[in-house]
Amino acid sequence: MNVEEVAEAVSLAFVAIKKHLEQEISLKSALYASIQAYKPATRVLRLARKMLHIYALGSYQALSLLRRLSREELDQDSMILLGLLLCSIWAGLDLGDPEELVKALRRVMGRLWPRGAEPWIGLIRSAHKAGLNLQIYPSYQPWFIKLVTRVLGRSEASMLLRFQDENRPRTYVALNTLLASQEDILEEAEKNGVHLLPDRRLPGLYILERVDDTRSLISLTRRMLLLIQDLSSYYAVYALDPRPGQRILDICAAPGSKTILAGIRMRNRGLIISIDSSISRLRTHLRRVRGAGLRIVEDLAADATKPLPLRLEADALLLDPPCSSTGLFWREPIYRQIVKPRHVKMFARLQAKMLRNSAPHVKRGGHIIYSTCSISLEENELLIEDFLKIHPEFELVDLEPRLGMDGLRGLAETRRLYPHRDYCNGFFIAKLRRRW
Repeated sequence: MNVEEVAEAVSLAFVAIKKHLEQEISLKSALYASIQAYKPATRVLRLARKMLHIYALGSYQALSLLRRLSREELDQDSMILLGLLLCSIWAGLDLGDPEELVKALRRVMGRLWPRGAEPWIGLIRSAHKAGLNLQIYPSYQPWFIKLVTRVLGRSEASMLLRFQDENRPRTYVALNTLLASQEDILEEAEKNGVHLLPDRRLPGLYILERVDDTRSLISLTRRMLLLIQDLSSYYAVYALDPRPGQRILDICAAPGSKTILAGIRMRNRGLIISIDSSISRLRTHLRRVRGAGLRIVEDLAADATKPLPLRLEADALLLDPPCSSTGLFWREPIYRQIVKPRHVKMFARLQAKMLRNSAPHVKRGGHIIYSTCSISLEENELLIEDFLKIHPEFELVDLEPRLGMDGLRGLAETRRLYPHRDYCNGFFIAKLRRRW
């Protein structure tokens, strides 16, 4: 690639990181949102995507170094640009001659060029001259390493962290049999070069083995024949076991993936009430479920940290609340730098309120599926223990099938999934049955 193309890729990645921080969206979503305005060439987009992945893995180390070196704090834009360049050089990316790259960056970025970075360009030259080609370990904050060690023990914690740095996540796919038969969807996917392999752990779930043409996959997902959903989230809906004719409550339902999976299992018969606190997210949710062919969904804007404005007693309730996302550090590496210990405590308080306010809306003999993409004890086992002490009318029951590992603290009925063992997001799931 010539120096102008490299500068364009750096600029695109820089804009995506800023968008990610400002809008609190994933780096992948931020990149594709930025593409709409920049319309980069394919080679530029590929390099920008690679740089963002490397930045997500190494930014903690790079930004820590920059903070130590700069007595006066660099502004955020300068930190982003310098961190992006340092991570790319450390990972061995060929960015060309640093002098020429900096000149091209000034031209390409224009007003976006952070002037605060100027005194530190020498650091980039030095890193390039040293020929550093480092594997960036650790790419995790110390508190998270302690958390994982506490949960898994030192040896297996090391296995998990290394696995997440050295392996790419799988893509899992479910079929929307409300719009077409399983046979027809599989046939069309194969014909269009989208090769799916059944995952034997859960019926109806497939591994995306290979894609000959990405446009075919995009077309199938936009038509909602294929639903991209991690194994962990699919497991939560499978364990919920929604059946035709039942009444289901889906708390924190947006953007709607689990609602759609539940509606497919119910064959569009019964009622799903989807609750979320954000009206804008619910609008997106409703568009998605309608596009998927669901006619049994009613949306309700409500804050589950407060008593719900319902008199309904549901057959089953799915609560997949906002969490610290410590189980997503493999799929979304940038979270490694954003999530702090205070987030674990904050979300645990919110989750406890949501579970407490949801519980009265489950009928006798009905059940709650509580799940998080977190591996912390505070958001999972400790929360369930506290809930059961206050609500003896509920009991833990076994999940079928029993994927993953037993929960901690003796809660063997609950399940824990880990990337290095189960090749999916880190996940916790519990099933609570109402006895009276």
